[in-house]
Amino acid sequence: MKRFFLFFILIFSVISCKNTKKETVKEAQVLDEITFNAKKLPKKIKLDPKVIPVLENWQEYKDFNTAIDGMYKAENDEDLRLTLDQIIEAQKKLEKSAYPEEFNKPHIKSRQTVVKTYTLKTKAAIEYSLDVLEPASELIVAYNNFRNQFNIIANNTLDTNLILENE
Repeated sequence: MKRFFLFFILIFSVISCKNTKKETVKEAQVLDEITFNAKKLPKKIKLDPKVIPVLENWQEYKDFNTAIDGMYKAENDEDLRLTLDQIIEAQKKLEKSAYPEEFNKPHIKSRQTVVKTYTLKTKAAIEYSLDVLEPASELIVAYNNFRNQFNIIANNTLDTNLILENE
């Protein structure tokens, strides 16, 4: 009986050690498979021709736009990590900058905050070795909404002073 018990413990320990090695290899393969593919990101929307001259004079916005463009050039997670650091720095400078008078509105600033949120979400996905395509796509969608708000403000022909006078 003792021999049978010792033999059983020996077989059990050999089998349990083998399973751990397989799980470790599988986890390493999963981490290697998580890579960034910029071709799957949504395209940036175009700005209205009325907006472009105003934004060309806003250097902080141009730097921020250039940092976002870097996402489309990233070839792997490490490139994306560096690009996100550049986006975060450009975002901070943009928040502190003087907005053009036409765009110094809560509509713009709130969308800028959303872009910052999704930038940090994407950075967290990289740090925790999660799939980065979904948060990166959400970041580009938020950025497109930010850019679209410029178009909406430029094309808004409604005079708010007239509405306020009627009340």
